[in-house]
Amino acid sequence: MATPHSSTELTSRGKVVLCLAGLAAGAAWIGGDENARLAAAMLAAPILIDFVAKQRRLHFTGVRLAARRTVAGAVYIETLHVEHQGRRPLRNCQLYEPRSMRGEPAVLLPTLQPFEPQRIDVRQRSLVRSHVLERVFVLESQWPLGMFATRSVVSAETDLITEPMRASLRADVLDAAADAEIAPVDRSMLPGPEFQALREYLPEEDARGVHALRSASLGTLVRRVTRGRMPRTIGVVLDLRRPPGQPRGRGLRRCEWSLGACASLVEELHRRGSVSRVLVVDTEPEQIEVKGASQLTELMTMLSEASLSMHHGLNPELLANIELLSHCYWIPAGGFTRAPELRDMPGQVSLIVEDEE
Repeated sequence: MATPHSSTELTSRGKVVLCLAGLAAGAAWIGGDENARLAAAMLAAPILIDFVAKQRRLHFTGVRLAARRTVAGAVYIETLHVEHQGRRPLRNCQLYEPRSMRGEPAVLLPTLQPFEPQRIDVRQRSLVRSHVLERVFVLESQWPLGMFATRSVVSAETDLITEPMRASLRADVLDAAADAEIAPVDRSMLPGPEFQALREYLPEEDARGVHALRSASLGTLVRRVTRGRMPRTIGVVLDLRRPPGQPRGRGLRRCEWSLGACASLVEELHRRGSVSRVLVVDTEPEQIEVKGASQLTELMTMLSEASLSMHHGLNPELLANIELLSHCYWIPAGGFTRAPELRDMPGQVSLIVEDEE
């Protein structure tokens, strides 16, 4: 965690005034002119006054905010609760967060009275896919005369999850698994699922299945139960391995696009009612089956933390559950498009590469 502290330095205005005061003092010392001495004193006075009256306890200010989940590049409004815990009020302070306010101006805060929280709405944008556990803000004040600037680093322990920027996928790629759809479980002649019953809604289930009118009349959430077409299970392999011999630092742009493509694909499959069995091939492979909103959130958090790994072999047992499926999507995020595991997949496989989109 960042250590709270305050620092004081000359502003551009202060540097100019100090330089002029030095020139005037030098001229008075060399020539002994009374006007030069008066000018030097008049120029040095605001610098001395500003230094003595400067606010130096900015690090006694605390910032509280809730955890945030966003998509890379998306604009959002963050609500901050700022509270100063010093003895004297702070005036004319500006607040900004370097990570998420690169293109946004600093926010001018109202006068912060001791132990009186202020609610501030800040426009932010997280540009880098990441998962950080600490938010770091910079508090700056040039009060009263602007010759010196006092800065303080203020931190808050809260999560900021920046998911990958979504990528556009062609319609034929998204519909590639349509032919592998499982047949209906009953003999209904209807083309889609038909209503069977109502039951209590569970928190981990998709909210789109809630019956709105019946829930309103009963005062509790209930969801529809249908029969007909079962949600098909589709495999998704996200390969983060670099090709053999590729050095570090290459293929980062392709990796970011591939992570965004994986997020877009799984979201669309979830929207269509399919179950996604996702295998992330990393230094330590992970597998997750996306059946509901909670698993989808867990996958997005995993993608926000993902990074490329060096080339290594893949245990065939990890692909056993994927090979049983009739269709699979393979995303070579590390650029390893000729993986032997991809070539030996028994079912239908769709390779998702940026150049083909």
